[in-house]
Amino acid sequence: MNFSGIDLNLLRVFDVLIREGNVTVAAERLGRTQSAVSHSLGKLRALFKDKLFVRDGGSMKPTPRAIELSAEISDALASIRATIDRYQLFVPDQTRRVFRVGLIDYHGAMVIPELIKHFRAEAPHATLNVMPTSKEEVGRLILTRKLDCAIVLNFDQDDQNLLLSEVGRDDLVCAIWSGSPLLSQPLTLERYLAATHIQISADGMSEGLADKVLREMGLQRHVAATIPSYLVIPWVLRGSDLITHCADSILLTLDEKSEVGLTKAPIALPSMPISLIIHKQMASDPATTWLKRLIEGIYADRQIRKEAARAAGPFVTRG
Repeated sequence: MNFSGIDLNLLRVFDVLIREGNVTVAAERLGRTQSAVSHSLGKLRALFKDKLFVRDGGSMKPTPRAIELSAEISDALASIRATIDRYQLFVPDQTRRVFRVGLIDYHGAMVIPELIKHFRAEAPHATLNVMPTSKEEVGRLILTRKLDCAIVLNFDQDDQNLLLSEVGRDDLVCAIWSGSPLLSQPLTLERYLAATHIQISADGMSEGLADKVLREMGLQRHVAATIPSYLVIPWVLRGSDLITHCADSILLTLDEKSEVGLTKAPIALPSMPISLIIHKQMASDPATTWLKRLIEGIYADRQIRKEAARAAGPFVTRG
């Protein structure tokens, strides 16, 4: 097939199908009928000599060929879009664009309410999709345009196509049930090592930053169990003498009813940067710039509130 005879709109259909994994949803996003999208998919299959998508329950799963094509097609379309957008006026209160933001769980609990409030105030006709993500998968999701941006703790992937800006920092502290004898006196290294610990691990296997620091010291703590989320900490610790490490941002989700005391760890733990990540090609996109500014403002305010909570919170114990 001659290149001049190819309908380049087919590539946009492919890009949306990759993101949505559903013909009906893709049709809604594209403003077309389901049959029109199915017809375009037939042309794409003929063009690339591959099924590209196969039905799996209620979704369409990409084939290896589609996955291979997705990065290049998404990058090409994003480059064209960014070029056009540089010469377009982005008006937040008029846009109907769908924005996708990736967050880890405890940052979601703190940021989502403020993000939705500001987002609705400035862009009442737009749609905000907040999606759970992890440090391991976020780079791929940004590069394949499944996320417009993501907020990740301690991100360490090195990719020239990802732009990172630091929006804050978290310190690791020890979380303990407020009624535990462990909080009756300073948490020494001896008492810390004698205690039983809970490790927060999304995959249930990864060791924590504290374990790495202890190993360098020739020491080891006893981890009795792992849990996948910060948000269940109050229920896991209540009535026990367990210790878990958590980022001090959890301060903004706790109150006296949580029955959680926070105290400084008896080992030196480095602070962890909170990174806002976007695709390099979208750095000049007015809509992405607007969303980035919105999030940076929320985190600046959050940092102020976190420092105030550390200084004044009656439920915080300093070791």
